[in-house]
Amino acid sequence: MRHPELLEIHAPLPTRPSEEHSKPVLEAGVQNQRSLSNLSPDRIFSKPQCGAIPGRGVLRVSLTPVCNLRCSHCHNEGQAKPWLHKASAAASIDDLDALIRAAAKRGAKAVRFTGGDPGMYPHLYELISAIKNWRCEFPSVDKWALTTNGIPFLDLRKFSALAGSALTHIAVGIDSIEAGELSRPSSPVGVPGDEVFNRFVGPLAREFAGSIKIDVVFTGVESRTRNVIRRARLLGLDVTVLEVNGVMGLRYDTGTAFEQLLGRVAEEFALTPRLCEDLNEVYLYDAHGREVMKFYQDHCARRECDICRKLDFRVVQSVNGLAAVPCYEQAQSKSIPLMADGIVSEVRLDDAIRLNGRGPQWFNDSPHDHRAEVI
Repeated sequence: MRHPELLEIHAPLPTRPSEEHSKPVLEAGVQNQRSLSNLSPDRIFSKPQCGAIPGRGVLRVSLTPVCNLRCSHCHNEGQAKPWLHKASAAASIDDLDALIRAAAKRGAKAVRFTGGDPGMYPHLYELISAIKNWRCEFPSVDKWALTTNGIPFLDLRKFSALAGSALTHIAVGIDSIEAGELSRPSSPVGVPGDEVFNRFVGPLAREFAGSIKIDVVFTGVESRTRNVIRRARLLGLDVTVLEVNGVMGLRYDTGTAFEQLLGRVAEEFALTPRLCEDLNEVYLYDAHGREVMKFYQDHCARRECDICRKLDFRVVQSVNGLAAVPCYEQAQSKSIPLMADGIVSEVRLDDAIRLNGRGPQWFNDSPHDHRAEVI
C-alpha cells in the first residue's frame, strides 16, 4: 500500500503542503540533483511533543551493551564500544517491564530490542517469556522487534527460543557474503556471512511466524552490498540498506556511492523508488506496491537531528539503571538517568522525550549537564 507521505522520485511532482509546512518540489530528473538531498536539514520539522514518544513511536531498548563482534563503525546505541563492557551488564526484566508500561502510556507503537547484541543478553529466556505477556497486555504496541547479527543464535537453544517467540519482527545484520570475509568485515572476529545465512537466516525463515529482514551496512563496496541484497531476495526477505554512520565527528565519504547503489538496485530488481518526505529516506516498491527495501542515508552527517527524533527513542543500561540517550552518535558521553529510587521516573522519562533528537548539544541549559555513566 502506498503511504501518503511517500513520493515517487522518477518524475517532477507538485508541492504538497503538510499540516505545518509546505515541502519543496522534488524533481529527480533535474541534472545533478541528489535524490537523497531533496530536503535541507532546516526544512525538516517535528510537531512539538509533550509526554508522547514522537515520530514513529518506537521505543528502542539496548538490553546489554555487550556484543560478540567488534565492528569498527559500531555506535552501540550511544554506549562505549561493546568490548569495553562486562558480560554481566544488562537491563533487568523488572526495569524493562516498568519502562514498557510507561512508554505504552505515552503512545509507543513499537518496541525494538537491540544491544550490543540481544543474543548476549543474560536474561534472554526470561525476555522471550515476557514478550508474550506484553503483547497481550499492550495491544496498542503492534510491533515487537529484535535486531541481531545472528551469530549468538547459532546456539540451538537460543535459536529455538527466538524462532518460537512472540516477536513480530526480527532484523539480522549481515554486511558481506564474500568468500574470505566475515559477515561483518569491519569486525576482526565472527563467522562468514554465508554461514549466517545457511545456519541461521534460512532455518529462521522456515520456523519463525513473524517478519524477517536483512540489515546491510554500506561502507563503499557496492558489489559486497548488492550480493547480500541478492541473497536476501532469493529467500524472499526484505532489506534495509544503511549508509555507514560516522560517530563522534568521524565522517565517511560514501554519499555519492550510496545514491548510485540505490539507483542500480532499483533497476536490477525493477523497483520503484519513492521518497518518504517525513524521514527524508527512499524506499523501493515492487510492482504490487509492496515496500521491499529501505535506504537509510547518513542523516547525522547532515545534522538532520529532527529525523533522529522521529526515528527512535533510545534507552540503554547505565551504572544507575536505565538511561535515555538523546544523541547516540555525536554526544555518546551524555545520557539522562531514568531511574529514581530504583524505579523508572515518569518525570525523567517525559524530560528525556522532550530532549530526544535535539542535537549534540542537547544538554545545554538543561538540568542534565552531568551524564549518567554507562557500564
